[in-house]
Amino acid sequence: MKRSTGVTVSAILVFLGSGLTLVFGALMAFAFFFMPRTPAQPPFVRNILAFSIFLYAAFAVWGMASGVGLLLLRQWARISMIVFCSILLFFAVPALVIVPFLPMPPTPGAPSNFALIFKVGMSVFYGIFAAIGGAWIYFFNRRSVKDQFRSPAEEFDLITPGAQRAKRPLSITVIAWILLVSGCLALPILLLRSPMLFMGSMLTGWWSTLCMLTWCVVQVAAGIGLLRLRSWGRTLSVGLFSFMLVNCAATVLLPGREARFEQVYAKAQADMQARMGLPATGMPSVGMSPMLSAEFTHFFMWFGVIFGIVFALVQMWFVVTRKDAFSSVTEVSALSS
Repeated sequence: MKRSTGVTVSAILVFLGSGLTLVFGALMAFAFFFMPRTPAQPPFVRNILAFSIFLYAAFAVWGMASGVGLLLLRQWARISMIVFCSILLFFAVPALVIVPFLPMPPTPGAPSNFALIFKVGMSVFYGIFAAIGGAWIYFFNRRSVKDQFRSPAEEFDLITPGAQRAKRPLSITVIAWILLVSGCLALPILLLRSPMLFMGSMLTGWWSTLCMLTWCVVQVAAGIGLLRLRSWGRTLSVGLFSFMLVNCAATVLLPGREARFEQVYAKAQADMQARMGLPATGMPSVGMSPMLSAEFTHFFMWFGVIFGIVFALVQMWFVVTRKDAFSSVTEVSALSS
């Protein structure tokens, strides 16, 4: 089928965005290799740069591959665009909601309307990305566009053998890739050994690392199970989302909620000061006070808990209501054996 102008323009935009991402990655790589090292420079600065370079390179390669797939009208490229836009909305929409309500105490030396300008600017920034993500999801789900990507050569699924006999719902594909991508991206955070709330208690050090590692492994396993339409993947995903709901509820419902928030904030601030080589009272405040204040931390934690509950419920609803897709794969496997 002939490729439409909209698909071609989308591929060009993807190439442009990937090229820009690659440029930013190259600039960071230049800074990483040629930035002078001083004894006062905290080690974590170079670790953050290295992770950023990897992240930019990964997204650039993903984008270029998707652009080529769009030009060739490959079904996997259309799904890749929908997954990417879903991840884009996952980050842009919460930020778009949270920015207008950010507590921002006055910053010394800044204009009186700095908070308003900052919030409007960030809202526009995230609004643009949310609009792009939403528009592309709508576009690539239109009947006329979906028909362009239908080809007998695309009936075979490399991830799910026999997928030509059991079609995977798009919602399951998106949820699976969100689990895979977020689980892999969270792995470098393990190096920070940041404190985390687990069933109403704060975990630190290696306990926090072990818990986070387990969470990442389970997420990746659940994502693979969903992509392969395995019943165990569906069960594991429901269990994962159920635990997320219980953990969020325990965080806010058990007594001592505010004390836990304060404890996590104090521990995270102390760890950051130690990594930056600053004394206990040496945290910079100019231009950073809104992001380092306890008020902001409480607000961010509350928003994170609410968003986590809503996000887990939405994903669980799709996984539970798409049971037939997993049943069909089980039936096909039983017949083939």
